Amino acid sequence: MNEIITRLLKWNSGNIANPYSIELSPTLRCNLNCLFCWRHSVKEIDYGNELDFSIYKRIIEEAKSLDIKEIKIIGGGEATVRKDILKIMELIKRNNMFGYICTNGTLFKEEGIEKVVKIGWDHIKISLHGPNAEIHDFLTSSKGSFKKAINTILLFKRYKQILKKDKPYIELGIVLVNKNSDRIIDLVELAQKLSVNAVFLEPITVYSKKGEKLKLNKNQIEETKKILKKAIKLTRTYNIDNNFLYFIKDYLIEKTNVMNEVLIQTNFKNDFSHLPCYEPFYRIGIRVDGIACPCGFFDESSTENITNKNLKEIWFGNYFNNRRKQMLENRLLDYCKKCCTTLVVNNIELRKKLKETG
Repeated sequence: MNEIITRLLKWNSGNIANPYSIELSPTLRCNLNCLFCWRHSVKEIDYGNELDFSIYKRIIEEAKSLDIKEIKIIGGGEATVRKDILKIMELIKRNNMFGYICTNGTLFKEEGIEKVVKIGWDHIKISLHGPNAEIHDFLTSSKGSFKKAINTILLFKRYKQILKKDKPYIELGIVLVNKNSDRIIDLVELAQKLSVNAVFLEPITVYSKKGEKLKLNKNQIEETKKILKKAIKLTRTYNIDNNFLYFIKDYLIEKTNVMNEVLIQTNFKNDFSHLPCYEPFYRIGIRVDGIACPCGFFDESSTENITNKNLKEIWFGNYFNNRRKQMLENRLLDYCKKCCTTLVVNNIELRKKLKETG
């Protein structure tokens, strides 16, 4: 966070700064079929031309030359479907960058887990949407997915002990829906049993009719807030990181499909600590087909592509400069409505830090 603030302050002072982070979406393929997934909103998925390993090798080398500190391998699909994902992860760590991957945890092999621990991978977010197979397997539409994810977590725990490593940091990522909102305490208890480091909620963003059926109603939201207060006390006892407080104090559960209303600054002032979003100032997202944009991968207007430009050209080019200008003018794009709560919370924290630094 401090390094991000340092780079943001450079922009604020009229200088330029290199990106801090890259998000890679290496595939749209997935072995599960989660009921809340974006893919239910389209009749046919265009899987695109996945970038080959040589392109990712170049991206990582260019990232190092730009002093980029972090590379996140995120969703869209399940990253571990790619047979070369461990090679990509190894290359990130070989270049001394912080490595993060979001995964459903069902495809890791034991030898792969051992390798991930050996290379010093930093952070793994494993999707776990229920405290038992009945809930999780229902939400993922895949019998046995709960058992596989749990086995992966236990193997990471085992190899961390065998190799005497304190990494990777293991986070449980939970999409909050009406099928699991009353089981948060149970999920925290499970996290303690599995010795994971964190439990983070992501209230459902509705993309389809299937997703609409999973959204919490007003009574469920209020009940969830009561449960979260109890869950916070339990996480403190167990020393488990979490983001529960945001869903008690703010309207992030209610606003998941109109996040622009949360992001936009109604008390906007022409200073850097009041911007709606800081993503264009510190992060590049690279989609499965090489198209680059600040975040979320929903911006269809971007013409920037890593296959015909390098990272530096993209970062300091017209497209990213226009996105920064829009944030400086307190203007959001239509796709910001579906911004995930994790990014919204990140922006809230960045505003606080910038205000603290004056």
